[in-house]
Amino acid sequence: MKIGTLTFHGSHNYGSVLQAYALSKQLKIMGNDVEILNLRPQSQKNMYSLNKKSSSLPYKVFDAVLQRQRIKRYNEYERFINKVLPVTDTEYSTTEDLVKADLNYDAYVCGSDQIWNPVCPDFDTAYYLRFLDKDSEAKRVSYAASFGRSNFDDETEKQIGTWIQDFDSVSVRELKGKQLIERVTDKCVSVVCDPVVLLEKKYWDDFAATPNIKEPYMLVYFLENNHGRKDFVDELSKRLGLKVVVLTEYLRDIVKPYIKKYGASPEEFVGLFKNASFVYTNSFHGTAFATIYNKPFISVINPDQENAVNNNDSRKIDYLTLIGLQDRIVKNELPANDKLINCDFTVANQKIIEFRKKSLDFLSHSLGE
Repeated sequence: MKIGTLTFHGSHNYGSVLQAYALSKQLKIMGNDVEILNLRPQSQKNMYSLNKKSSSLPYKVFDAVLQRQRIKRYNEYERFINKVLPVTDTEYSTTEDLVKADLNYDAYVCGSDQIWNPVCPDFDTAYYLRFLDKDSEAKRVSYAASFGRSNFDDETEKQIGTWIQDFDSVSVRELKGKQLIERVTDKCVSVVCDPVVLLEKKYWDDFAATPNIKEPYMLVYFLENNHGRKDFVDELSKRLGLKVVVLTEYLRDIVKPYIKKYGASPEEFVGLFKNASFVYTNSFHGTAFATIYNKPFISVINPDQENAVNNNDSRKIDYLTLIGLQDRIVKNELPANDKLINCDFTVANQKIIEFRKKSLDFLSHSLGE
């Protein structure tokens, strides 16, 4: 089967590019011919431009110090997007571009990431397959699509319901997304695992690059738009006796004696998780790779879940609860030392296998395989 996928594959974000890679890889393993429709809206390119300038003097200095690593990271992302991901030769900017294109796929699969969030700055109606003709016989499937939030205003939710109505099979990555769709449509909705979990560990082993770090380390991966206590880093390092490796830059870290991997490629990113002794993160994909590699970890969330502006934490909570590792979630206090290191994955590994099988069954059934 010839399949075209649509997702935020062009985002300069490790989770975005790796979930795009994982979904296309899994569909190929299933025997399909797969291409990622190379939709890269200008708004998305602007978000990750190297030309963005900071306004305050401290951040201007910070930007200057990090410029070399930021250029390296930018080039690594562009290499990965254009050379590793199976993108179409033609690059598209808008839904209108796709309408005009001579596309001929047996099925279109949308997902994962927040592609269904109309308030995302890089949103386009193409992620709801609005470029397809009503009479198109191609199958329309969503895999682990996300809204990135629990609700919208009534008008937006009504529009979302209209857009989803034409899909043949619908799956999302969060329970709250399932509830939203079932509220505005009559669709049957499945909750499936993120593509990075869908893809078996042996494929990530082949993919990962070994980091040039000789001593045991704690990997810290924090996203600015997520919640969580990053200020626990030094205490954890001291208690665990581990060096600190950081992946994302913060002004307050500039004088810290951390091993800074700001320019890491996607392959190096996975390798850093594979070889870590401990993982501390507020990221879902950081949490996911910690579980894939059975690394002791803690995943921090907003202590005030009821009033959280977004639901970036919800998928971590859903996933860790499903696999029986909800005790690795931290709000305001760190666990005791023995609890930090002793993380039993026996039950979790079996739960991940079951979740993966359920998700693969959804894909196979949706594609008629």
